[in-house]
Amino acid sequence: MASLIRHSRRTGASLPLRSFTHPIRSASTISPVLAPSENDTPRPTPREEPRFQYGDVLILNDNKGDRRLIGPLKKGISRDNHIGRMTHDQIVGKMPMDTVETHKGAKYTLHWPTLDEYCTTVKRQASIMYPKDATSAVHLLDLFPGAHVLEAGTGNGSMTMYIQRAIMAPGSHLDTVDIRNEHSLQAEQNIERFWRGMYRPGITFWRSVGGLQRVIRRLTGKDHGLDGLHSGMGEVVRGDEKTQDSESVWMSKDGKPLTDLEIKRKQLTEANEILHKNPHPVGHQYDSISLDLPDCKSVLLDLYPLLKPDRPLVLYMVNMSQILEMVQWLRKKNFDGYTVEKVIEVDWKEWSVRSAAVRSKVKGRVRVGGFGDIIPLTTSNGAESAPGSTTPHTLASDNIPDDAVGWICRPLHMPVGHTGFLVQLRKNSADHVSEEHASETS
Repeated sequence: MASLIRHSRRTGASLPLRSFTHPIRSASTISPVLAPSENDTPRPTPREEPRFQYGDVLILNDNKGDRRLIGPLKKGISRDNHIGRMTHDQIVGKMPMDTVETHKGAKYTLHWPTLDEYCTTVKRQASIMYPKDATSAVHLLDLFPGAHVLEAGTGNGSMTMYIQRAIMAPGSHLDTVDIRNEHSLQAEQNIERFWRGMYRPGITFWRSVGGLQRVIRRLTGKDHGLDGLHSGMGEVVRGDEKTQDSESVWMSKDGKPLTDLEIKRKQLTEANEILHKNPHPVGHQYDSISLDLPDCKSVLLDLYPLLKPDRPLVLYMVNMSQILEMVQWLRKKNFDGYTVEKVIEVDWKEWSVRSAAVRSKVKGRVRVGGFGDIIPLTTSNGAESAPGSTTPHTLASDNIPDDAVGWICRPLHMPVGHTGFLVQLRKNSADHVSEEHASETS
């Protein structure tokens, strides 16, 4: 028989309420307990100190309206492109709406990113929930300041930040779960970098290869952090014990012994789990639950005791077939603990409303430059503007003579595809599950 290989479990207290910054770490370098060092001090929020500092992530906006995410700012780092070089040191100390120049004279204005543009442009390793779906999900979750929320499917942290913005207040708490360690780490870093970690306090990140069901067992007190594995002798072998029994083997769920390769793989994956002690009192329930999982129906019964009565559970599903399968599954189980309240698909159509020059009325009065720029043939002092002139000018619409202004009102030429459906369930009964359903979820 294969010898028993000792497995160490990382468990720690819930995350601190102040943010801290760390680089994205590989799975082999995750510390057992996520905590700031003694030298870490809380950074002032942009509302307290709006001047840009090293470590900030911000937006550069050019005179064409092209907005680009840059950062985090680092000393001595420069940004190079076809319109010149700009150093991060030039930005530090500036205020929002200030202007910086590249060495070729191109100008940019500085801005703090909105949550929408940050979530859609920040680095990610997982597909995101776009603002149109995230804002609608917040509405369906019926969130309020101080609420306690459970989220499954952290992804890149976009939905996490939308939820946190809606509930953040004294006493609020957000538990977010992801099965992929690298996704959860990327999401945590993204949240810490947005507005100097303003939304980081009050979020606990759970990383479990056992998925949401493993975290549910921890939250309900059925899992205390000991990895019980059945041995070949019929006894339970604890992963955190140092005693090794040469007659013991690790068994799979179907009762078959694991091979040495399977044991090695299990050690490498489970060693990266971050499973905290339950931060909530016994019997704690959430005000709302958000799910973005490939198979949501498999955890609906497990989540039932964790949701307060008459409160919503919102699911993000890509295909209508998934929704139909879930509804049929609930009917087959004869489980009436949830009511399907709404199934919606959100579609935003963005329009362009802008001024434009009527060509027949501007002939001989202005010159149309690159990218549609309209430049007066004479400067403000009456001198003629040469064709190759780099005379500073504002937006093209500002240089159109008043009697030659026309207006364009039309949808943007952008393909808008399907992203997903939002399903709102509501817990419609008291906190009880029939013995039949309880046996199915155990």
